[in-house]
Amino acid sequence: MSKRDVKIREQRFFDTETAQELWQQRQDMGWPYHLSPFSVLIAAMGNHWHAGCRDALESMAKYTFNTGYDVVFYEEHDRCYQPYDGLGIMRNLAYQRAIREGFEFICYVDNDVKPAEDALVKLQRRFIPVIAPIIVYSDGKSHGLSMPTMAQNQGLAMITSCVLSMVLFQTSVFLPFATSPFWQDSLGADETYHFSKLAMAGHRPFVDTDVVVECVAPPSYPLDKTVGRTVQDLVL
Repeated sequence: MSKRDVKIREQRFFDTETAQELWQQRQDMGWPYHLSPFSVLIAAMGNHWHAGCRDALESMAKYTFNTGYDVVFYEEHDRCYQPYDGLGIMRNLAYQRAIREGFEFICYVDNDVKPAEDALVKLQRRFIPVIAPIIVYSDGKSHGLSMPTMAQNQGLAMITSCVLSMVLFQTSVFLPFATSPFWQDSLGADETYHFSKLAMAGHRPFVDTDVVVECVAPPSYPLDKTVGRTVQDLVL
């Protein structure tokens, strides 16, 4: 018998019909297999919520779960002593948890975003390593950023960097950084720096212009305007 005649067998058992359907869907589309397809860790950076934001994110988490995906929505402990000085550590802890617990995706969210309940599922179904929605601000201003002025409902757009108010990553993006943290703390290590670092690893972010998420608090630039104020001050 030649090696060509040997059949390699695999048996896969599913606890629900939904899990089997998800696995079969991935196989039919030629996408990589995963023990828990589309599973997602929603990592909130802190617990200093603006009005209505946590409720909106909880609704999004429940909708994602009801779609058939495994979901954890949690608040990362605020490690900032000065404004933003611990965000890198918080983001590193979040993706390390996502890798350890076997999630396929990690969705970073700030405490001031109000996504529609189906926003995350729409981003996940694009199956792109790094993807964000269009972020618009409640006051209707762009605050010097290009993202709020992007044309909507135009499909996918490749970009160089974006705000981190809500960004979805496949956890595999962070595997090379499992033991050497990817995110650095401010000041200086801004979005441009981190997305340039990702570009060196072959990843460019996309925006799904069909998904728009409201941010209720405008960005603070430059960061030194906030020095001397606590993190709680920034969100109240």
